[in-house]
Formats: sequence, structure tokens, C-alpha cells
Amino acid sequence: MHQATFLETAHLFRPLHESLIQLLKELEPADWNKSTVAKDWSVKDIVAHLLDTTIRGIAVLRDKHFADSGPSQHDYQSLVKYINQLNASFIFAAKRFSPALLIELLEFTGPIHTQLLYELAPYEKAVFSVAWAGESTSMNWFHVAREYTEKYHHQLQIREAVGKTEALMTATFFAPFIQTFFLGLPHLLKDHQAPDEAVVALEVAGSIGAICYLQFKAGQWQIQQDGLLNNLYARTVIPADIAWKLFTKAVLPKEIFPLVKLEGNQALAKQLLNLVAVIA
Repeated sequence: MHQATFLETAHLFRPLHESLIQLLKELEPADWNKSTVAKDWSVKDIVAHLLDTTIRGIAVLRDKHFADSGPSQHDYQSLVKYINQLNASFIFAAKRFSPALLIELLEFTGPIHTQLLYELAPYEKAVFSVAWAGESTSMNWFHVAREYTEKYHHQLQIREAVGKTEALMTATFFAPFIQTFFLGLPHLLKDHQAPDEAVVALEVAGSIGAICYLQFKAGQWQIQQDGLLNNLYARTVIPADIAWKLFTKAVLPKEIFPLVKLEGNQALAKQLLNLVAVIA
């Protein structure tokens, strides 16, 4: 559990939702069938997925209703397979839904889910852990932040497909998104050693970017609040418009390698490119 960290994201769900609804109402009929960086998912498929996760969130948080007991095995790959099947089943069913109906359902359910997330006590145990950060138990604030990253990056996928990313590529929306992803870095590096007290940095470059420092101490990687860019064991620099795709597995490290900068220890610098902060 990330007990010493707290990211406030609950206040962002309402403006993020309003931005989504406005965008969807502006789409042309042909836009709904456009391809996205989410591989096999069209714009309409992503909208359906957002509705699916919103409804699921309400059922769990408000009604304490769980569809089933989850994956039969408790390893990470079984969880990935289970989530993928869950997602695919709703998207298949939602092919019967018109775009107008999807918008109406999101307009109705979005504010309900937002309020439920806002009311969660930040430091109480979350109903689901944040598995991509290596946690078996998480606090509510981390669960809420994870939900924010999900809604944010899926809307960004839609926006990129229709050429309207500017509204979300701002410090207000992007910074909490990327800072939440940074919390997965200690788990990513857990099997990688470095000299004691060595510091590495992952920098998401650009006016809306951010830097995460990690120090290797007593055999563990720990996130640091600050560091010195001129005294690092390893450093990785990724443009912001690439980082969100890389960390959601929309692109692979080998596909964006010419666009990143690696300094210092190459093994560690390259490993930072493997952060995946979604269940995929």
C-alpha cells in the first residue's frame, strides 16, 4: 500500500465527464466507427467500455453487487484474461446500442459514479487493489486515482481518433494522470538492482510533463519527492504525447525508441519504458 502518498483526483471526475459528453455530442456519424490506438476498439467501442465500467462501478460501490467471484486463479495473467473477457462481452452486446443511447446512458450514470467515488474515505481499504502497482490491498484514494486514469486515457483515445486532444492535454488533467502511473514504478523495478542510494529518473517531457525520482535503498526502490538531474544513475525522457500511449500499451517500447532519451545505466533506463499502468 502507498501509505505515504496521496493523490487527489476525485474533484476531476465531474469536469472530465462533462468534457466527454460535450465531445460525444459533437461527433459526426462517421466518427463513431473510426479506429483508435486501442487496437481492435473503435470510437464507439471505447464509449461502450466507458459505460460498462461506469455501470460496474455503481453496482459495486452503491449496491455491493459483484457479477461473480472473479478469476479462478489469483495470478496476474489470470486477472488480465478475466478483465479482457469481461470488457469484450459488454462491447459485443453494446453493438446493439445506438450512439445516441450510449450518450444518454453515460449522461445518466456518470454523475452517479462520480459522486460515489467522491464519497469514499481516502484511507480506508479499497474494494479492488491496484494490481499493476503490485498491490494486493490498496487504499480508496489509489483506487479512485486508478479510476481517473482509466476514464482519462480512454477519453484521450477517442479524442486522438477525431483530432481533438487539446482539451485533455493540460496540466490540470494530465499531471494527476501521469503521477498516478508513476506509482507503479517501484513494482516495475523490484527485480532490478543498483548501488545503494542510487537515484533514477523518469521524465515525461513537455509543458504539462512531470518527473519521478526513485532511490534504491536497503534493497528496495522508493519514490522520492525530488532529486538532482545532474547526479543520476539512470534517466529516461519521454515526450508527454508518447508517454500516455506507451504506459497504456497502445504503443510498444520498440516502436517509440527513436523518440526517447536514455542516459546513464542503460538497463535501468530501458526498463522504465516497460511501465504498463493498465490491466493488459
